[in-house]
Amino acid sequence: MPRLSQAILAAATATLSEWTPALALVAADSVPKECKNSVGKVIPLTPEVVNDDFCDCADGSDEPATGACAGQETTMFHCENIGSTPQLIYTSRVGDGICDCCDGSDEAVQRSGKLKSTLKCVNRCKEEGRIEAELREKKLQALRQGLEKKSQIMKDAVKAKGEWAQKIKTLEQELPALEKTLEEAKQAAAEAAKNEQSTDSLKAQMEELMQKNDQLEMKVAELQLELDNCRGVPSQAEGGSGGSAGEKKVVSEYAKWMDGAGSTPGAIEGEEVLPEDPEEEGAEEHHPAPASVKSVSKPGKHPAKAGKTGKPEDENVKAAENKVKANKDEVQKLKKQLGQLPEDQLGYASLAGQCINKHDGQYTYKLCFFDDAKQDHTSLGKWSGFKGPREAEFTNGQMCPGGPARMLRVIFECGDKEVVTDISEPSRCVYEARVTTPGACDEEEVAKVEKPPLRHPKDEL
Repeated sequence: MPRLSQAILAAATATLSEWTPALALVAADSVPKECKNSVGKVIPLTPEVVNDDFCDCADGSDEPATGACAGQETTMFHCENIGSTPQLIYTSRVGDGICDCCDGSDEAVQRSGKLKSTLKCVNRCKEEGRIEAELREKKLQALRQGLEKKSQIMKDAVKAKGEWAQKIKTLEQELPALEKTLEEAKQAAAEAAKNEQSTDSLKAQMEELMQKNDQLEMKVAELQLELDNCRGVPSQAEGGSGGSAGEKKVVSEYAKWMDGAGSTPGAIEGEEVLPEDPEEEGAEEHHPAPASVKSVSKPGKHPAKAGKTGKPEDENVKAAENKVKANKDEVQKLKKQLGQLPEDQLGYASLAGQCINKHDGQYTYKLCFFDDAKQDHTSLGKWSGFKGPREAEFTNGQMCPGGPARMLRVIFECGDKEVVTDISEPSRCVYEARVTTPGACDEEEVAKVEKPPLRHPKDEL
C-alpha cells in the first residue's frame, strides 16, 4: 500500500480516546474497536467501514479521508506539506476537486480500500516554503528588534516608576509645611483686614465731620450776606458812576474775598461806610468767605478715594494657595501615571503621552493613549484600561443617534514602532484598531515563528 494511504488508514484507525482536533489524522499505533454514532449508540469500527463514504461515527473518525462527515471539527485531514508548513483541513475539502494541501494529498484519497486520484495536484510546497521562510525571517527580525526595545522600555519604566514614587513621597512630606504657611498667611490677611476695617471706620467718621463743617461754612456765608444787606451796603448799580474821581472808593468786605478784590468795581464812590462798633469792625474783617468762594474751591479738602491695589497680605495668601494646589496636582498626576501601567504591562510605557494618527481615506483617527480617542472631532471614548495582554479599550464616547455610546477596542501587535496599521467598525459604533508596538512582543511568539505550529483552518480567518 502506498505510504500516503497507509498514513491515512493509520490515522483513521487511531484509538477513540486519542481523537482531538490537534491530533486529528496524525498517525496512531492502534485500531479503535468501536465508536458512537449520532444517537450515542456504540458501534464496531472495522477497517471495512473506514473511508467508505458513509459517516458512521458522530465524531467522523470513520471518514477521515472523505467528506462524508463534513460539518464537524473533531476529525480533520492532515496535510504533511513537506518543505512547507503542515496543516489541518476540514474533511469536506478532501476530494472536492480543489488542491488545498500544497503537496496535493487531499486529492489523492483512499476510498473503500482503493487509492483513487480525483485530481492531479502539483506539489507547491517547495516554493511556498521558500516564500514562507522569507516572510518568517522578516517577522523574526521585527520581533527581535521589538523585544530589544521592549526590554529597554521596561527598564526605563521601572526607573521612572521608582522616581515617581519617590517624588510623591517628597511632595507629601512638603505638603504640611505648605499648608501651615497658607494658614499663617490667611491669619495675617484676616488681621490686616480687621485693622483696615477700623481705619475705614475712622475715615468715614472724618468724612462725615468734614461734610458738616462745609455745611456750617455755607451757613456762615449766608448769614454774612444777610448782614451786609442789613447794613445797607449799596451795589455798583445803586452807586452809579457820577461820583467825582477824587472821592475815596470803599470796597465791601465781601468783595475783598473775591479773587482780585483790589480791582473789582465793587466800591461806592463819594461815601465812606464806617463800622458802628469797633468790635464789629474787627469781627467783620475776619468773617469767613462764602461757601461758593471758600469751601467749594478749596483743593484737596475731600480727596477722592484711591483705587484698590493688591495688598501684600492677599498676595501672600494667593502665592501660598498656588503652592499647595501645585503640590496636590502633581501628586495626583504622578499617582495616575503609576496606576496606568500595571507591572505586567510595563512594556507599553512608550505609549504614555503619545498620540497616533491614522487616516482611512474618509476620517482621521487620533489615539492618545491613557487619555482619549477621536474620529475627527467625534469622541470615541476615554481610556478605560487594558483588557488583556494585548488588548485595551476607550469607552463612553459620543452617543450614536439612538445609542449606543461609541467605543474603540485596540488590538496590539508586535512591532518595533507605534503605528496604527488598520482601523475598522466591525459593529455599529464599535471601532477596532490594530496597533503595532514593542510592548506586544514576547519570546513565545519568536518560538512560534521559528518553528511554525500545525496550521488550523481557523488560522485563515
